[in-house]
Amino acid sequence: GKLREDALTGSLNRRGLDETLAREVARAARYGSALSIGVIDIDNFKRLNDTYGHQTGDRALIHLVRIVRSLLRPTDTIGRFGGEEFVIVLPETAADAGQLALERLQRELTRQFFLANNERLLITFSGGVAQLRAGEDEQSLVARADEAMYRAKQAGKNRVLMAT
Repeated sequence: GKLREDALTGSLNRRGLDETLAREVARAARYGSALSIGVIDIDNFKRLNDTYGHQTGDRALIHLVRIVRSLLRPTDTIGRFGGEEFVIVLPETAADAGQLALERLQRELTRQFFLANNERLLITFSGGVAQLRAGEDEQSLVARADEAMYRAKQAGKNRVLMAT
């Protein structure tokens, strides 16, 4: 429903994302299956907005979500965590496979150029991946993936790091 959807990108909004995470964490705990999440954050997004305007920034977010959705499995979901930060929920997926999935997204983003005023721009993101631990809740899971994403930014951006 629209209440769970981000109006701009069509990804889940924060509410929809929270519901999905709670459901998938409970399911993984119940069945003992692997669950990984990726936190991705567009690199230099403020600069993009300042240089090309907010409409272009909005279009960049739409572009990112469209590409992510084209590569995700039907069971995977993407939700907007806030601003230019998104969470990708990957059921039945271990951390190393989650990292490969995010790196595949990065390669696809470099292939599909984003056009701003007839200028081809490269949109990149930094990502962090975390796999659910026994007894862990979704807040802790997201926090670990988020921390790995920040390390990816500090390490030079446009890369995906594994949570510790």
